[in-house]
This record gives sequence, structure tokens and C-alpha cells, in this order.
Amino acid sequence: MLQKSILALVLLFASVFDLKAQSKTTTAFHEEHESAFTLFFYKNTLQMLNVEGNETFNELIEGIDKMKLLRIDKSDSQFSKGDYKSLVSDYQKESFENLMNMQQEGMHFDAYIKEKDKVTEGLIILVEDKSSLSILDIKGAVPLQRIMELFQMISKVQQ
Repeated sequence: MLQKSILALVLLFASVFDLKAQSKTTTAFHEEHESAFTLFFYKNTLQMLNVEGNETFNELIEGIDKMKLLRIDKSDSQFSKGDYKSLVSDYQKESFENLMNMQQEGMHFDAYIKEKDKVTEGLIILVEDKSSLSILDIKGAVPLQRIMELFQMISKVQQ
């Protein structure tokens, strides 16, 4: 009886506190930049953002388990191009592969994907401009053709 109670308690905590964290690189980056602007979104939080009941938004977040958004001011944290390259290298060491690179309106946008058995496990979106760096770490999947749309929606929340 005691073992069943302990097992039930462990399962309860596992469901409440997702034991699978975001990427190790994102976690390490956040520890180095404790003052970073940070937002966490879980599936239910994302659904609450959809106050208008927008079906397109629901489709966009369907495969997302959770997201973490970090944003730093590069001058405050003395973040350099070398630091950016090191960050990308660390994501690649975690088996994230380059998915997309683009530049738009003074912003550099990189997306990385991690798959296992052809199933998307996570996405990393790095957005850099002259003054800031944003990292969107997504556990789960987003329709790949709509990654930019997702980032724009989340960016509106941080403004």
C-alpha cells in the first residue's frame, strides 16, 4: 500500500513538473544570463493566450508541449559574435540541425531542429539584431512552414 502511494505521488509530480527539461544549452545560457527576460509557456498557457478562439492559433500550437523564451541585451551581457557561434555549436552538439537561416529588417533568424526517428522533438529559434538576442526553445513540434508566424506571435507577448 505504501509503495502504491509513493508511486502515485511520483507520477503526480512527474505530470505537474515535466521531468524533461528544455535543451541543456538553453538551460546553461539562462544560468549564465540570469537577468535575461524570460517567459515560459506550457500547452495550457498557450491555449489561454488564444482568448479569441483563433483556430489558426490552435493549429499552430497543437504539437507544442512547452516553450521557453529568453531575451538578452547584448551590450549589457557583453555578448559577442564568438559567443553566438559557441551557442550554435553547443546546440549542434545536442543534435540540433540547421533548419533555416534568414535575414529580415535588420534581424538575423536561425532555426534548428532536433528529430528522433523522423519525429520532431524540439526546435530552437535564435533571433539576433544589433542590440539583443532572443532564444525560443520549443519542446515538441510546430508546422515548419509556420515557425516565423509563431515567433511573431510570441514576440508580441514580450512587448
